[in-house]
Amino acid sequence: ANKAHFRALEKMYLGAPVNEYYKPQVHIEEGEAEIRIPIREDFFHAAGAAHGVTYFKTADDSSFFAANSL
Repeated sequence: ANKAHFRALEKMYLGAPVNEYYKPQVHIEEGEAEIRIPIREDFFHAAGAAHGVTYFKTADDSSFFAANSL
């Protein structure tokens, strides 16, 4: 496993301008990426729960970076 590669992927992810808004945490290992996004009220839809875009972003980003860890 190339730890330097994993840390570089984490740095790249956290450096994305969109993540200044979401303020995620990320941890990448071989074939795995864990992304945590603290849910804030400004992520809520009209029914008062987290909007699906937050779930999709987390799933999409973690899948992309897990694949790129390989």
